[in-house]
Amino acid sequence: MSQQVLWEVVKGNNAFLVKRNGLTLSTDPFNNTGVQTYGNTGFISQNAVGVVPTSGKTNQINNINLVARKSTKFQQVDRKSKNTQSVYASTLAVKHGVHTASRVIRKRFGTSRLGLQKAALRKLVNLNRSNAVRRRNEVAAAKAQKK
Repeated sequence: MSQQVLWEVVKGNNAFLVKRNGLTLSTDPFNNTGVQTYGNTGFISQNAVGVVPTSGKTNQINNINLVARKSTKFQQVDRKSKNTQSVYASTLAVKHGVHTASRVIRKRFGTSRLGLQKAALRKLVNLNRSNAVRRRNEVAAAKAQKK
């Protein structure tokens, strides 16, 4: 099915849609802006990368994951497995720094979707800044406890 047909089917009602106070937002993991529009909706796109914070350990260096869509040739193989999450996406933990993650985002989008590339990079930078502030606060709290 084409992406336009899929958008017409799911734009008014899908699992990621949130309507509050007259705003229509999206919790789609591939949507880096949070706005429910055709251009930003990643779950209907074949070339999508989402930047999401990790849940779990808080003492990791970077609590950021990149979630990337798998191509359709991999989906045929993964349908046989019982893990349904692996059918749609593969998760890559940001272990080697934000610069490596930004390189992955730039390669994934190429020159075709510059607006989505900028949104993903902006979200990556914001999550990295919030992690730096969190780490700084944890170090200060540890120093205060020693005294």
